[in-house]
Amino acid sequence: MQHWMEKLLLHYKDIRTKYSSDRLLIAFDIDGTILDMRFIILNVLREFDRQHATEYFKGVKVSDIDFHEAHLKILLDRLSINKDDQAYILSRYENLFLSSLTIKKANKPFKGVFDVIKLFQMQPDTYVGLNTGRPESLRFKTLAALNELGREKGVTFRNELLFMNNEGLDTHISGIKKKGIEYFINLGYKVFAFIDNEPENLKAISDMDRDNEIMLLHADTIFKSCRSHLKDIPISIKDYDLSRFFATSGMMQENDFLRIA
Repeated sequence: MQHWMEKLLLHYKDIRTKYSSDRLLIAFDIDGTILDMRFIILNVLREFDRQHATEYFKGVKVSDIDFHEAHLKILLDRLSINKDDQAYILSRYENLFLSSLTIKKANKPFKGVFDVIKLFQMQPDTYVGLNTGRPESLRFKTLAALNELGREKGVTFRNELLFMNNEGLDTHISGIKKKGIEYFINLGYKVFAFIDNEPENLKAISDMDRDNEIMLLHADTIFKSCRSHLKDIPISIKDYDLSRFFATSGMMQENDFLRIA
């Protein structure tokens, strides 16, 4: 079976050949795509216990978190927490969650994701954009956290290539993602790929991409929307670890990021 990265690189080469003088851009979602949300959720739970001198979540491990961040009640039910306490925990959850998004210890990237990003950032006239539903108020903290995480790999994210949600957390996020892609296009970039963990976001971009030139990839991590949205989006990313890909392909070698165009 062809590795998802090989499909992406071949698509990149095709787009580069077709648009030889354009600035090409691959867009990434952040939460659930670059960052493993299980660690952020776990930080929220531990912070709640710390602030309230409770032990509701004392034994909870990362492996216990198999639900989307919007579905915390699943865990509260599993832990048999009473309804009144559940209501209070949930009332505190959103603010704790937003604050955890930019806390260093809570931010854990998926293994290999920065290698993928670095590979494209090293290509001529090729850029990486961030297309996120995070609120605009977290812009500079988000950039600082991601750039700190990416520093070891030589990855840097630019402010102008970060599109965020300035319409409120109750806004339908798939609409925000469409506006993000339109934002990059209006800046003069040719968007050739978009990676997101939410099926409905990928479906929204598929619907707007009339030329079928944006390769859509599903980060198969934790997500909220229905998997049925993926019926026309067959490329799935189970992990970003490229070591096996480099070992089995003749295109390049691990840790030797050659120009691929």
